[in-house]
Amino acid sequence: MFKSTVLGALALGFSFATTATTAQADLAADVAASLHLARNGGAAPALNHEGQWWTHPKGCEYSRAGRGGEVVWYLIINTARPGCPVYIVSYSPYNDVY
Repeated sequence: MFKSTVLGALALGFSFATTATTAQADLAADVAASLHLARNGGAAPALNHEGQWWTHPKGCEYSRAGRGGEVVWYLIINTARPGCPVYIVSYSPYNDVY
């Protein structure tokens, strides 16, 4: 009885772990697809945009930030809408984060 209970619990745990891993992979793919929008030719501020803020065509708002020599637009979270990336890299000489 104990052996069958343990095996059943292990099987159930494996089932949940597999489902969670699949869900995480799907979420990771969705997030990755939306992050580097400017490099894909999607909606992004013009390269000569000098303002601090920019509004995406879907209504999300972004604030300009970044290290010296780069321009990254970060989503102002309370304006988030489906289909808007978390950040948009307009230009970055660094290959360490994006």
